Amino acid sequence: MTKIHIVNHTHWDREWYFTSMDALVLSDQLFTDALNELKKNEDASFVLDGQLSILDDYVTLYPEKVPLIKQLVANNQLFIGPWYTQSDAGFTSGESVLRNAMIGIYESKKYGEPMRLGYLPDTFGFNAQLPVILNEAGMDNVIMWRGLHLTKHVQSPYFKWSGLGNKNSVYALNLPQGYGTGMLLEPSIEYVDGRLDPAVDFIKQYTKGDILIPSGNDQLAIIHDFSKKLEKINQLGKYDYVISTYQKFLDYIKQTDLEKYSGELREPVLARVHKTIGSVRMDLKKEIFHLEDKLIYRIEPLMVIAKKNGIQLSNHLLMLAWKKLLESQAHDSLAGCVSDTVANDIKHRLKEANEICDSIENTVMKQLSDFLNLSQNEVLVVNASSNHFVGQKKVTVLAATPNVVFEDMDSRIISSQYVESREDVLEETSSGNRFITEPGYYILELEITCELPGVGYRVFSLKESSNSQALATISKNEITGKHITIQYDGQRINIIHGNQKSSDFIQLIDEGNAGDTYDFSPQVNSEPISLRFNDCLCLADSNRQQMILSGTVQLPYTLDDRLNYKQGKQFEYQLKLTLSADDEITGEIQFVNKILNHRVRLQLATLDVIDAVKASIPYGFIERKNKSLSNWQATYAEMPVNVEPFEKVISASYKKGSLSLFTNDSREYEYGENKLWVTLLATTDSLGKPNLMYRPGRASGDTTKKGHIMMDTPDAQLLDQNIVFSFFLKVEDKVVDDKTLSWWKDRHNQQDIAYQKQDLNYFVHRIDNKIQSLENNQKQMTKQDKILDFGDNMYHVSSIYNAYYDPDAFVIRLENPTDEEVTLPLDQMFSGYQYERINALEENLESTNTISAYSVLTFKLKAE
Repeated sequence: MTKIHIVNHTHWDREWYFTSMDALVLSDQLFTDALNELKKNEDASFVLDGQLSILDDYVTLYPEKVPLIKQLVANNQLFIGPWYTQSDAGFTSGESVLRNAMIGIYESKKYGEPMRLGYLPDTFGFNAQLPVILNEAGMDNVIMWRGLHLTKHVQSPYFKWSGLGNKNSVYALNLPQGYGTGMLLEPSIEYVDGRLDPAVDFIKQYTKGDILIPSGNDQLAIIHDFSKKLEKINQLGKYDYVISTYQKFLDYIKQTDLEKYSGELREPVLARVHKTIGSVRMDLKKEIFHLEDKLIYRIEPLMVIAKKNGIQLSNHLLMLAWKKLLESQAHDSLAGCVSDTVANDIKHRLKEANEICDSIENTVMKQLSDFLNLSQNEVLVVNASSNHFVGQKKVTVLAATPNVVFEDMDSRIISSQYVESREDVLEETSSGNRFITEPGYYILELEITCELPGVGYRVFSLKESSNSQALATISKNEITGKHITIQYDGQRINIIHGNQKSSDFIQLIDEGNAGDTYDFSPQVNSEPISLRFNDCLCLADSNRQQMILSGTVQLPYTLDDRLNYKQGKQFEYQLKLTLSADDEITGEIQFVNKILNHRVRLQLATLDVIDAVKASIPYGFIERKNKSLSNWQATYAEMPVNVEPFEKVISASYKKGSLSLFTNDSREYEYGENKLWVTLLATTDSLGKPNLMYRPGRASGDTTKKGHIMMDTPDAQLLDQNIVFSFFLKVEDKVVDDKTLSWWKDRHNQQDIAYQKQDLNYFVHRIDNKIQSLENNQKQMTKQDKILDFGDNMYHVSSIYNAYYDPDAFVIRLENPTDEEVTLPLDQMFSGYQYERINALEENLESTNTISAYSVLTFKLKAE
């Protein structure tokens, strides 16, 4: 008789249409009930959804229950962790998913040992590199639901899943009917014949041997008298149902022969993955993307520099910022399929996390400047990467005159803002108070060409200049680079590259959105609208040429207006294109959203028919080709549209070249015959609608279940919000490889970190005038210093941060985002340091100097 492993759990959405505070109130009784049931029945066990944050929230109500929780964890009755929150796995960076595990496991230890299970039962699909991330987080398995296509990806729901390089793999346990398959566990013939046995019958079609059935659902309590109920069910059912745990079933699976699969899991076969969810509530998504970068590429390396120079800041301060981000990256939260009240909570958490980050940076840079005794005409510039930097950095300075330059280097002013003088300003002096006239000053943004040491800093001097650096107007409506010309012909923007020309190279496309906060859905009988440009201004200096285009159009205000061809609202937009001497195109789109229920996308035209598109994903690149959508209803739960996620870089290849884009303002793209689209926003009015064109049948989000109501989301319309979308483009006469794309991505991941110690405005940085240098470490600081500089060699650095478990060490993670193995000269790279290979949990691993394709290596470093 087939053995069926029943695991009791709860799936705990920390927030959804209800808030995290609502969930906390629910947990008060339900978690207390679970603890009491586990204490009473030693044979019972309960999985607390694989996320620690909900237990931490509960313990704030009942700190006295920590000893009981520790006992139940030690008895293998209560399973906690390993994640801090239930992370999204499609639009979250690899480093952010790792921090979710690192912080979840670190914080779990106050209760006991967490699960080492990659438990992600409700995530809307999975990136192809999740096995790499899980291995780095000390896990050899994943338990998941959505995205797997049985009989296409694999025949069985239990298989071996490998990352793109096939060196990292996990045991994959799929839940074909979801985490609620065995919910309620009622010992009745109606339940067994109507729900439980049929669920096993379905899974049995795809696998031989034991089967896993989770028993639980959203915010469900523990099942009381579990063993007694299962005993009665065994008398009614046709299978051998046993009390089990995920770990026991995993141990069984490890002894069986398994199929192998490598690739992403995003096919909506047995469950929806919401393929167009990457563009709803773009205001929140964009803030999350930028906060990820701020933490990984800016604040964490700054704290390493700070620690080396005697500036003491708690790692828990950094972890607090991460927690607020991770709470905002839970699968529903990051997706944006939440109520407006929850969206406001997310916005507030992101605000707080940004404030922590900005104030950490302010503290570090101010105290370093104090230690260095910098004057007002000196600027401290930091390189947060361990790669030696030569190139351009942007710095902001305050000056009494409109024209300044940096000594002994090329520099140019990008923007200038004058702040008027103020009268009757109080000045406190040692001889008493007096009132003065405070002079006006300029806030100047400059681009400097400089050289910086790895994970280090350098001080540069600036001086007044008599030369004006304004861009001059070009008479004709075109800009030119080395091999590229961009023309405006009165309506269209055209590009000439060599002897190839593309008309309508770049434009904005607007279309009605009849969807909801889960999915875009086109409006029936409505056509997309091309947003043309009405005006063009071209400017130039010796280093760059710029085209500024603006447009105004009357757009339908509502979906009904689109059907009735009614022009309702004036919609204004601007596109700024800057062409550098080496033919890189920098772009910025800006508009204020005035329209309801619509989607706006950037459309790029390639110079030939697209063969395929390569997209960056965590620690690698994946090539995608469009799939046929004919007769999709026979297989899929929703239309498997060719809208896909990417992590900053996409590259469309065609017969004689490629078009590549970098952005951190969107992570959703689609391509057609010779068109590439990147979504800027998709606005909507509802959380869940039934019978969409792309998603027929029931509404997602419970809104058409019995007793549930449709939920309006007016804030998801993003009305009157200023939308800014920045990007970079490269047009090549060849198909670019992973190596080229990854270095391009690394270059644009570089942060501009600079500080000027000035007395013109103490509020350029929020807490500047409150930061005191309490204690100089008495170290003689020079105007240039480094912590880890790889010199002329360049390596892809995924992150660098102070160790969590060792106060005297810092951690560096190196990645290989290419399809070729890389050998590292570790002794040379880490000269001056003792180093050992670890994983992200800082557990020692076998030493190696080879990074396999699409993989990572992590090292802990201590000064010798």
